[in-house]
Amino acid sequence: MKPFSFFFLTIAFILSIQFTNAQTINNPWITSFGANAINNPLREQEAGLARFKTWNLNAAGFRLSAGRLIKHRVTFEAVASLNSLEENFPTEETANLEFPYVSLDGMFKYQFTNGLKILDPYITIGGGYTWLDTIGAGTVNGGIGTNIWVGNSFGFTIQSTYKHAFEDYGLKHWQHSAGIVFRYGGKDKDKDGINDDEDACPELFGTFETNGCPDTDKDGVIDTEDLCPNDYGPSTMRGCPDNDGDGTPDKYDKCPKVKGEIEDDGCPVFDTDKDGVIDRIDKCPQQPGPPQNGGCPTPQQIQQQKTAERQKIIDRNNKIKAQVISQLETFAKNIKFENGNTILTNDAKTNLDKIADIIISQPNMKFHIAGHTDSVGNNENNMLLSEKRASEARKYLISKGVNSKIITSQGYGENKPIADNNTKDGRLKNRRIEIFIVN
Repeated sequence: MKPFSFFFLTIAFILSIQFTNAQTINNPWITSFGANAINNPLREQEAGLARFKTWNLNAAGFRLSAGRLIKHRVTFEAVASLNSLEENFPTEETANLEFPYVSLDGMFKYQFTNGLKILDPYITIGGGYTWLDTIGAGTVNGGIGTNIWVGNSFGFTIQSTYKHAFEDYGLKHWQHSAGIVFRYGGKDKDKDGINDDEDACPELFGTFETNGCPDTDKDGVIDTEDLCPNDYGPSTMRGCPDNDGDGTPDKYDKCPKVKGEIEDDGCPVFDTDKDGVIDRIDKCPQQPGPPQNGGCPTPQQIQQQKTAERQKIIDRNNKIKAQVISQLETFAKNIKFENGNTILTNDAKTNLDKIADIIISQPNMKFHIAGHTDSVGNNENNMLLSEKRASEARKYLISKGVNSKIITSQGYGENKPIADNNTKDGRLKNRRIEIFIVN
């Protein structure tokens, strides 16, 4: 066993020096060294192999590996192992007899992380050649393991590998190993796993996909070129989202939820004033006008608009005036007086209250109260009576809040009858109060 140990330790020392001095710029190197145990759970084997113990661990044995990254997360590793197997049923002659175990393997390792996390699991597959004493056989290998990184370059490694020999005399077995691991290569100032000579942003932590430059939103556009570094977006949009798919990034899209043209700030084409000139080039987007005038109305159109607006105001005022006149006529008809009397009845007051509300709601109108009598009695007395009746109505309205400056009153006696004074019903109609709009 001692010659084999000395031989492999010498190889390990030479390999370590060789790999240390043979670092590449693009692919960091990795080496590991530790102990290994041979586990042979198969008890029924030909060629007398069942005579060895199930677990075999030699204190002088070791496992040495050296490899390099050949592609993102894929490493090729060369492995050399030394151990020994003991008799399962020793006799007096074989009590202290050990059979040397030597293996040389080539393995491909796939890492599930980019090697920047503390726990760095992987799977490995490959093949090799294993000697038990002086008999050797080829094997196909597969295994799992993990690195546990303490720092950027140093860590611990644990691995279990199954080695299958197809020859009848070969050893089908498990090899379990644990040890220390080192990784090294080119200079990596920002510790992102990409060497400075290949890192487009050597002082900023980045990703493999963006050649070592930071990409906060993981959209494949580096932050220095990303117009929206915190929002995921395609490279065609300079890293900005375009939710409505109109080609204008949301950052510059005034209508981010509705498709529009780029020249219209991402908004649909609008023609607010419906004059056939779109708002983007319309000098007067709120006023219709011909294209030859930049979408603005001509002087003739402006004059027509003013005339139309003025007529609209007149029509509106006339409509209001007609409504007020109709209401005044309706309520004034119910203001009645007894023969020769100027005192307002309760019914008259109720209707005057309604008239007061109408007048107060129209502060720009002016009103006139006209008092009338029938022809009973002399004309002079009737004129005085009608004047008092009109005045009483005015006073009552003023007491209800009507502005005294907008309302006047006058008596007209029996001079303006509206019915025949020769009948009782006619005389009743002639004893009346009328209220007019005078402006």
